[in-house]
Amino acid sequence: MAKNKAKRSIPLAQPVRRRIQSKNPLATPSRRLFRFREAQGKIVEEVEFSTTSDYHCISVNFDDRTSLSFEIETGFTLEADYSDWKTGNQRILREWKKIASSV
Repeated sequence: MAKNKAKRSIPLAQPVRRRIQSKNPLATPSRRLFRFREAQGKIVEEVEFSTTSDYHCISVNFDDRTSLSFEIETGFTLEADYSDWKTGNQRILREWKKIASSV
């Protein structure tokens, strides 16, 4: 006689993205999208946010000892770089142009 094993529900690895439609299409602000493909498929080890009175940074550290860093300036300007930390010292592999908010 075969046993029936109960299958438990397994949640999706990532939530499904849904487009939110605005009721007033004229009220939606313009959007700019920037992708950082060097991070695609990598396993994140940790994400750090550091801040002082004049320096704000978000670092996404991967398990292969690389990182993607976002430096945020007042008024919102984003600087991004992709670095190799395998030797213990930062070696920048790619830098992106500054992305300024539309203030």
